Amino acid sequence: MSKQLGADPAQTQKQTLRQDFKQRRANLDPSQRLAAHQNIKRHLTDLLTQRDEPFGHVAVYLAGPTEVDLQPWIDLALLDGVALYAPVIAPTQGQMAFYPLTSTTTLNANRFNLKEPEIENGVQAVDSSLLDVALVPLLAFDDHGSRLGMGGGYYDRYFANDAGLHAGNNHKRPLIIGIAYDVQRAIGPLVTEPWDIRLNAVVTESGSRFFADQ
Repeated sequence: MSKQLGADPAQTQKQTLRQDFKQRRANLDPSQRLAAHQNIKRHLTDLLTQRDEPFGHVAVYLAGPTEVDLQPWIDLALLDGVALYAPVIAPTQGQMAFYPLTSTTTLNANRFNLKEPEIENGVQAVDSSLLDVALVPLLAFDDHGSRLGMGGGYYDRYFANDAGLHAGNNHKRPLIIGIAYDVQRAIGPLVTEPWDIRLNAVVTESGSRFFADQ
């Protein structure tokens, strides 16, 4: 049988979309990527410096082989004295936390072969309420701020549990900005579920945009 009995239609559709957008992202050639990374650095810098609210604490990610490489912007932010934090996958299934990232931070490969900060003695994960901005990876985004991730749910759980997405939680939510290539834009609305985090803005090599309904 091509389809398991009782399969969740939303999850089935998401898996199909993931395969499609993984391929689109992987098909970019190296010269396209390098040019895109420099343009994304410029657009992201412009977006953040034009905000009325200052930002001093920013969650970033350390890119996998086909993801947008944030390193050009990370290098610039560190020179400007911005406090950066990168994700560390926890032993507990589906959980992660953000730890300080500096120019001298030792990086290790986690079980997904992604780089993450080495947790040194006495170093604590940042309290999510301190984060002003979160730069998040994705597989696809649409024109309404919906985000399709890799399927592990790490970002959905982190921001839902720790960053004030639920009513009654007094923690502020950081500005959540998706980082992507233009080819990762979905033409129509993405299938979403109640726990999926939504983006406040997105940055690609073509520019940046805020989502009006966020």
